[in-house]
Amino acid sequence: MEQRYLRYSDGRYEADIDITVEEWKSMLQNPKIFDKSSLDMIFKWYNEIDHQATSNAIMSKLSPESKGTPYNGIVVGLTQRILKYLNRFDVIGTEGNKSRFIVPFEGWHEDYNPSKHFVWKLRDELVQALEELDMVNKLKFPSEEEELTCYPVEKRLEGKERVCYTTRYERDPKNRQDAIKIHGTVCQGCGFDFEKTYGEIGKGYIEVHHTKPLHKENGSIEVNPETDLICVCANCHRIIHRRKDKVLALKELQKLLLANKS
Repeated sequence: MEQRYLRYSDGRYEADIDITVEEWKSMLQNPKIFDKSSLDMIFKWYNEIDHQATSNAIMSKLSPESKGTPYNGIVVGLTQRILKYLNRFDVIGTEGNKSRFIVPFEGWHEDYNPSKHFVWKLRDELVQALEELDMVNKLKFPSEEEELTCYPVEKRLEGKERVCYTTRYERDPKNRQDAIKIHGTVCQGCGFDFEKTYGEIGKGYIEVHHTKPLHKENGSIEVNPETDLICVCANCHRIIHRRKDKVLALKELQKLLLANKS
């Protein structure tokens, strides 16, 4: 069996994983490979922005009382089944041990800092396979009119698990990092400072907005972090995207804020 090697380059872990979309589709439909816990894990990452997250972030969101994570064990078992099914290669880690996460995921440390949490990102071919098999359902977003409709107050059940489908546009984490270095972590719209307001937990936090909407472009585009990205708080970011027919420019946002200051 061929041995392939995990490489560490510019803060990212890489390996030559040449699993095709058709191979992923075949394995996804095989419950002996993708068992319930494996599919559950994959769906959780699929529904994150850019199909990427740390295990810590997933656990904090879904099971904040838990101290550990089951996903390391799940990804090891899944990858062992994948490699056995393919029967053509194994992956050797940077320290000579077998590497498992790298088969269904790509990976790097947050901010490319080895002391921070590790980010897993679903491989593009796996994402495409999930979508071509229609294993995730389309989300229906309400219109503004539906959001503003008043309903009689009554008790309703919430919390049922559902798998959702939506189109996500890949973003390079290095562009985000560069934008923060250039523009800082104080909101360019309203001046909100997360660290000043929330203390240590808010340190370094800000949202990054693309001034060129990615969904309107055909394919990948070149992004200049200085001119094409801005750093804004969550409130300003939501207002920028509030209207479906028009994304507000930074100057328009600032003008609104000035006009409505009391």
